[in-house]
Amino acid sequence: MSTDQDILLDRFPSTSERGIPADQTNPAIRLYGRRFYKDQTPVEYLAEFLLVFVSPKGGHRNGAYSLRLETGDDPPCYWPDDRIALKLFAFFPSSKLETRHPVHQKAYRQALEDIKARVSGSSEEKDEAVRLLQSLFAGFVGVAKNRTWVTHSFLPASPTLLAREVDWLHSKAVKDADLQHWDDAKKYFAMDRHNFMARGGELLFLQLAHLFSSEGHTAVDAIRSSANYEYLAQCDLVELREGIEIGLRSILEDAVGSISELAHFIEEALTSYRLYDQDKRAPLGWVPAASVPEAFLFASELNNIYRSTLGSLEKIDLLQILTCMQVLRSLCFQAQRIDDPSNHADGFIGGYSWIVADPNAKSGSAVRKLAQNSFERIEEMLYRVLRKVANSSEKLTEADKHGFQIFRKIAKELGLVVPRTGKGQRFVLPPQLLRFLVAALVEPGERVRLTEFYARVFAHYGIALGDKQLVVALGWNGSESVTRDYAVAADTSWVEEALQQGGFLVELSDAVSIVHNPGSKEPQP
Repeated sequence: MSTDQDILLDRFPSTSERGIPADQTNPAIRLYGRRFYKDQTPVEYLAEFLLVFVSPKGGHRNGAYSLRLETGDDPPCYWPDDRIALKLFAFFPSSKLETRHPVHQKAYRQALEDIKARVSGSSEEKDEAVRLLQSLFAGFVGVAKNRTWVTHSFLPASPTLLAREVDWLHSKAVKDADLQHWDDAKKYFAMDRHNFMARGGELLFLQLAHLFSSEGHTAVDAIRSSANYEYLAQCDLVELREGIEIGLRSILEDAVGSISELAHFIEEALTSYRLYDQDKRAPLGWVPAASVPEAFLFASELNNIYRSTLGSLEKIDLLQILTCMQVLRSLCFQAQRIDDPSNHADGFIGGYSWIVADPNAKSGSAVRKLAQNSFERIEEMLYRVLRKVANSSEKLTEADKHGFQIFRKIAKELGLVVPRTGKGQRFVLPPQLLRFLVAALVEPGERVRLTEFYARVFAHYGIALGDKQLVVALGWNGSESVTRDYAVAADTSWVEEALQQGGFLVELSDAVSIVHNPGSKEPQP
């Protein structure tokens, strides 16, 4: 591997644990950080990111609700809650039957009695109160699928609904003939598997922690001095960090009001079901030290979303889209650095491009074919770059699952790539993603020309909408047979129509259209 590639694979934090087996055998982890994983769902990317944010961090357990990280001699860590008592109460009745161990059943029945003991009223009234509480918390399920109750995830709508992954080692537990009590069962709950809360959210947090460290400023200065990012020129990193910290905390604490008090009530009644008397340390991984540019774009978008006057639950929905888009962007940024850094898409620091089509474009249309070719070009890059950093003896099956296959999976879940199965997979831009782009790239209350909006979409994601951006994208994608005249004449009326339907486009004249984010600008903290 060349010296330049070695530099691009430098890590933050520099004290992160090295020499782990996966680090030695999986080039996707060495390339992208520890780690993106195939089974992590969109809601769990956001939940894990917010979990690190709200949790105490470092050896001194400071830094709750902070984007900063102590990076001393010890490997970085945080101290997340497991919320296992709350999950037992909320999710056990609807969980996978085969993994309901007799000890869990006994604990669940006793947990209901413990909560009833703290409720006033007749026996019938206590039963009804418990049923209402269970229905309430079960309604906040984020991911259940075919999992046992302890691996269910809550929607990240409150600090008290954020929990680390805990796995139940059922096959081992059922072989233990002496297992009769909850305390004895604790050894079969594992916190080190990372199957679902798989570190993708941790990775996104570390990107921001790196950005807001003293090491990240030089790369940001280069972006702010570029004509393509002049709207970010006055973006001060300290103010940006402080604003995001206050904004994220406000979203979490305001989204569902009194749910935190009810959660505390349940957990206080079920303290005997905690796995540990104190929160257990969770080690953090690392990110590529070169990831500052994409982290800065991520932070600027977080800033616009939290300042919106949308409701907190709507903001959480946008944050979930943002975290997934950041995963896709991170994969492409790092892959382009390694694959061909000299082949840059002008107007976008990431250097690559995505050509999108109208979701309703007819089969056989030119733009649909270009969007298909664009998706294939990205997948080829993501596939190829893993082989560039791999050692000759390494098997790439797992690396592919955690590299280019993750891009395809998340892009389809977002609706950015269609169809979900079958031939002709291509980039599209459905209305919900256009709505997200307006919220993320246009300040609340701001009005920009449609051409400026197209430029920002390209400058943040490499998504080519306008004629100038499409010319650049066609060049990067190697579509020499498509002329500049075609790019200039490309029909973008479907974009304008979708913006109009969303209430984001104002036509001042036949020649001038304005994109605006209708949320009033809130005062900066």
